[in-house]
This record gives sequence, C-alpha cells and structure tokens, in this order.
Amino acid sequence: MYLHIGNNVIINKENIIFILDYENLKDNKIFKEFYEGIDKNNKYDISEGKAKSIIITKENNIIKAYISNISSTTLGKRKF
Repeated sequence: MYLHIGNNVIINKENIIFILDYENLKDNKIFKEFYEGIDKNNKYDISEGKAKSIIITKENNIIKAYISNISSTTLGKRKF
C-alpha cells in the first residue's frame, strides 16, 4: 500500500518509521541533531513553504525525510 504525502509524492507505507508534527519538532534540539544527520540528498521538502509534518522512512537501509504540507493528523487517518 502507498500513502500520498502531498505535492504528487507517494511513498510505500511499509517504509514509514514515523510521521511527526512539524510545529512540535522544529525547535527540538534532539530532533534537529537527528535531522542534520540525514544525508542532504535524502531530505525532501515538498511542503511549498507550508510545513506541517515530517515523514521519516527507511528505504533499502537508507533513512529519508520528507517535509509535507499535509498535517500529521490527516496522514495518520489515512488507512495503514
């Protein structure tokens, strides 16, 4: 199964580690350290300047981060 996370981006639900609220994390020191540790080629900001959620995935042993303009609550309501 797949999940549409905004801006015509679809990811495999099996690869999702977690979906988090952007507003609650943007100033969190621990999350910033984690996020900075992700290779810049594996960070995708598809939010068009309206960041609402962060989706962390693991695909082929590579951690990827997507910043989406769809809220974490809305994404979470989509059937897993």
